[in-house]
Amino acid sequence: MLVFKKNIYFNPIPPKTPGGPKEFRDAADPSPLPFNFIHRALSNAQNLFQEIWETKDRETSDRLGILFPHTARLGGATILGDLSHRLFTGLTQPQHWFSMNCYHQCFLYDCLLDVVEDYSYNGKAERRELFPEMDGREMDFNRFLLEYFFNTTFLIAPERFNRMTPAEKKQLLRSPDFGDDFPQLRQFADPEDPTLGKVINCIPPSPEDLELKLLEHNPYPVV
Repeated sequence: MLVFKKNIYFNPIPPKTPGGPKEFRDAADPSPLPFNFIHRALSNAQNLFQEIWETKDRETSDRLGILFPHTARLGGATILGDLSHRLFTGLTQPQHWFSMNCYHQCFLYDCLLDVVEDYSYNGKAERRELFPEMDGREMDFNRFLLEYFFNTTFLIAPERFNRMTPAEKKQLLRSPDFGDDFPQLRQFADPEDPTLGKVINCIPPSPEDLELKLLEHNPYPVV
């Protein structure tokens, strides 16, 4: 299971009335259920790379540049396919928790963005097929990122990032919306994470960078 700012596997919302029953979704929430959204995005990526391996597509680099505009700068089909496999496996592994570094988060961002664009261009009927819980409504991707991603600092232009001092880089991650409910989750958005600068500066990942970090304990408080 993958660690996010909020638990995507079990995320009840406060009851509308004190003492009322727990609810698990606001009917007016402008985003799909987080697990469904992420699962759809990573499933699409898995299917794509399976097709690439089977057909030996000669135009792979062009397709990857369109579908993964940020991550394709970090490597070719082999690296992106590895990230895809690790993330999908981590998402669906029920026995263990894994944290992601900036390479994983950047790849996932591209996968989600592709789903958002597909959803936005479709009519209501097609939207309902993708995410029935949305009932064809518009999707607020920025809200989803704010609620579930620890940060999207990896999207900053390298020129700006490389001019920053260490103190300025740390300041990027300081937000009143970041981890206030669960301070122990701050460790998963480390401003000194070496993969942050590597992703921003388009440096291909090392074998160690591709690995998800296995956690010893459930990162979320048990209620």
